[in-house]
Amino acid sequence: MDKLLTEDSVRQLMRQNKLANQDQLTLPRGTILTPAARSFLGEHQIKIKQTNATSAQMKVQAKEAAKPNRWLESANVVIPPVDFNQLSRLGTPLIRLQSTLRQQVLLLLTLLSEQSEEIDQSVVTELVEFVNSLLTKTFDQILTNEDCATDQLKLTSMKLVQPKMLVVQQLQSSVGDVAAVLGDYVRVQPELQQSAYYKAIVQWQMMIQTWTQTILESR
Repeated sequence: MDKLLTEDSVRQLMRQNKLANQDQLTLPRGTILTPAARSFLGEHQIKIKQTNATSAQMKVQAKEAAKPNRWLESANVVIPPVDFNQLSRLGTPLIRLQSTLRQQVLLLLTLLSEQSEEIDQSVVTELVEFVNSLLTKTFDQILTNEDCATDQLKLTSMKLVQPKMLVVQQLQSSVGDVAAVLGDYVRVQPELQQSAYYKAIVQWQMMIQTWTQTILESR
């Protein structure tokens, strides 16, 4: 079937400067414009030009336009190198906890990267910086009870458009994974429960749990 170009697709192409010229839209021969898309182009005085370009090229262009949050690809989650000479260290409660938190935030970023609508970069930046602060804490730093406030995090305010529900469920399931390793840590180090580090992790997990449950219930 020939490529069907809707008004929404044209808007996205314009918003991301995917048009060769702002006053002209070049389409592969055989591309079908919806009446709404044609009307939109007319209102903005954008001329339509047909070419012999393949529909495959147009599909690539449309796919790129459907991912407006390309900046997420540069999100920097702290991932330390693995020291194979100290494998026993990887089994310590803190390292296991931080590894689970890392996997969780990467899953969250994967979910957000699939969005076809723009999301608030500042909100995501705050989330990544917060999780990175958890990932880089040493045991001694945790004992100093340094502040790990979650007050500035706005995950629950983020609205997703047609999110991949399987990934949402995976993210929700990851809360249980974090709770399990956190529980193991507390059994080894009971005083951890009194730390700001512990309380921040619990608040963060409750935030994810509430957010994912809201998304699932909205189906």
